[in-house]
Amino acid sequence: MTDEIHQQPLARAVLTTLAKNRGGNDPLGSLSRTVLHGEADLRTAAAFSWHGLALDDAFTASLNERDALTRDERAEWERQAQQLREAGTALTVEVQPLDSATSEGREQGR
Repeated sequence: MTDEIHQQPLARAVLTTLAKNRGGNDPLGSLSRTVLHGEADLRTAAAFSWHGLALDDAFTASLNERDALTRDERAEWERQAQQLREAGTALTVEVQPLDSATSEGREQGR
């Protein structure tokens, strides 16, 4: 991974989806727009307390969801994750310009 993780296809797809689907007052949407607009790299954006707390909460929730999966669901999850890893650079991301929204709300966490 590089310092420009947002240029990786899968990361860019996730960031773009969050930026489009989360409002201006949502910390994960704000983090995504901050990175995609080049206002900060991912590490710096995650260091904003508002963004970092939201990432921590989302990560904890995802671990809880993963732990609640049945054995068969977990095997399917692992299979899909392996497919994504194997796809690597073959993944393509349709990049569409974001609206003019900025990473508003970020100041709240500073």
